[in-house]
Amino acid sequence: MRIVVSLLLMLPFIGAAQNGMYDVCPLKVGESIPEGISLQSKEGKAIELKSVLAEKPTVLIFYRGGWCPYCTKHLAEIQEAKSEIEALGYQIIAITPDQPQRLEKSVERSKTEYPIYSDSELDAINAFGLGWQVDKKLFAKYKDKYQLDLTEWSGKEHNMLPVPGLYIIKDNVVEFNYVNPKYSTRLKAETLLAILETLD
Repeated sequence: MRIVVSLLLMLPFIGAAQNGMYDVCPLKVGESIPEGISLQSKEGKAIELKSVLAEKPTVLIFYRGGWCPYCTKHLAEIQEAKSEIEALGYQIIAITPDQPQRLEKSVERSKTEYPIYSDSELDAINAFGLGWQVDKKLFAKYKDKYQLDLTEWSGKEHNMLPVPGLYIIKDNVVEFNYVNPKYSTRLKAETLLAILETLD
């Protein structure tokens, strides 16, 4: 049974510099995963997303990067529920715009034991409709105030980030998504488990 739930929380305006994250158009429940999405492992090996999704039903997490404390906290929370998620027949994978050489930072900070892939070319992020452009003002703020250089983390000059999102995918089709422009708010592991238990 498919739960027809597609959630994009349009929350109050939090500043013009980040307004682009409210304009995303996420892949919706019932839609198929696009073809030709290529990712990279931490070793720099090319991985086709479709081949990974074909292995078994999947909990797919998009996060901003290993530099983001909200992201690493969420990855760690999902890690704590990993055995329960897998017992329900699902695998977990995570995708970030960080370049392959930076993926180990996410693993170190969140203690994850599930695969994390680089999407520095934005194949998956854009195919899922989650990408938004960090403008020059916000880029400079990140760099000057927080010593965060997005170009160094991605290895690219596109300076784009995904709105954090979590998808449940079965048979290459979206069964559920949670996409929230308020990046400090993530889907709780206990809520995810409750949703997974309702799916056939």
